Amino acid sequence: MKTLLQLTAIASLILAFSFNLSASTPKFEFEEEAYINDIPFSTEEVVANYLYEKALSETFEFEEEAYIDDIPFDTKCVAANCKYNRAMQVEFELEEEAYVNDIPFNTQKVVIENAFRDALNEVFTFEDEMYIDDIPEAILNKITQTMMLTLEEIVIARVK
Repeated sequence: MKTLLQLTAIASLILAFSFNLSASTPKFEFEEEAYINDIPFSTEEVVANYLYEKALSETFEFEEEAYIDDIPFDTKCVAANCKYNRAMQVEFELEEEAYVNDIPFNTQKVVIENAFRDALNEVFTFEDEMYIDDIPEAILNKITQTMMLTLEEIVIARVK
């Protein structure tokens, strides 16, 4: 118990002595001096350039991170839809242009001619069938005359 009392007394003395020393530390007050431009360069700029060069020379190696599917939608699709919707809201006012007759031919006639030529050039392949004489000759002549008339009508339409 005596030792504990002695240690407590010594600790108290050391604590009191340290408070006494810190209280007696003199404080110096310096006068503000005039600025002397004796350095012909900006130290701030030198330090900034040094830090910039040091940062550029550093090599960084990043570890590949695992993919985290934390976005429950396709951002590319959302961005495309957003751009589409914005573009659709823009109203364009275009001036009405005068008609220019720059096609020197009748397109309907060209279409008919091409359809006719394509029909004539189409190749049909049929398998040989056994001949059955079940169509009377009178009906057969009538069908042939009808086909001739339609062919003549096509040729007349083509000439027009």
